[in-house]
Amino acid sequence: MTFAQLRTFLAVAEAGSVRAAAERLVVSQPSVSAAVGSLERELGVDLVARQGRGLRLTEAGLVFAAAVRQALGLLERGAVTAASVDAPSRGTVRVAAVTTAAERLLLPLIAAFRREHPEAGVRVHVGNRTTVWEALSDHEADLVVAGRPPTALGARVLAQAANTLIVAGPPRGPGDPPVPTRQLGDETWLLREEGSGTREATDELLRRLAIDPPTMILGSNGAVEQAVAAGLGVALISRYAVADRLAEGTISVWDCPGTPIERPWHLVCHGTQPLSPTARLLVASMASSEPGFDLTSEGRRVLGRSA
Repeated sequence: MTFAQLRTFLAVAEAGSVRAAAERLVVSQPSVSAAVGSLERELGVDLVARQGRGLRLTEAGLVFAAAVRQALGLLERGAVTAASVDAPSRGTVRVAAVTTAAERLLLPLIAAFRREHPEAGVRVHVGNRTTVWEALSDHEADLVVAGRPPTALGARVLAQAANTLIVAGPPRGPGDPPVPTRQLGDETWLLREEGSGTREATDELLRRLAIDPPTMILGSNGAVEQAVAAGLGVALISRYAVADRLAEGTISVWDCPGTPIERPWHLVCHGTQPLSPTARLLVASMASSEPGFDLTSEGRRVLGRSA
């Protein structure tokens, strides 16, 4: 089997059809079919099966796709690490981040890093907490900026940055009394999609409040922010995400029991793979920026700093 065959199979697994995989890879459909067929003959198992106009992975295909994803990610990690050994300031680092952290914290930090190291490359993948942790597990990211990592991942937390979740709603006056829980149950709550850390925190807050309000699911923090400002409801959201709206007075913080909630962002790396020299430069830059990250004892150890 070849790298080209493995990448082609993974494209089919992710795209769900030969046509979509061919468009993604900019190759012909027959070449995609031939690559998958060659792998199936070499492995002696069916990896895909027809499902309507598309394809589905067989049980063997699911297992193989997970292994291929990790193997290709690990090979890419090795390549970018090797390329940065002799010249860390000209290497590349891959970062995955949840949406709010990317928009409000990460991008200014990367801009500061690029000013310090203009020849360095940074690849940023933005997604919800599920996808960013998968990226780290599959070796597709060197660093992740998100909430607390899943225990099962065995990741290392290098640094933390403050992140406060508040309930944001239509403007309220400074002398207005706290919103009663009953009213909170009548309001429409604006939710992120499943897999979002903020969605998880909202679901937990609603359970603690013992309310079952009407809800509206929106796909991004930007959409939630706009919906709150338009008067469509209230939302548990990072203060960072709505800082401008709060300053303008177009929305306000609602005094809700159990809030504000402190859910710091974590700067995380893989539990067993060493950081590349370029990734270490980025961690050091993030820790020296203001506002930025505070190094943990593990972060100081990785950077070779005393406690």
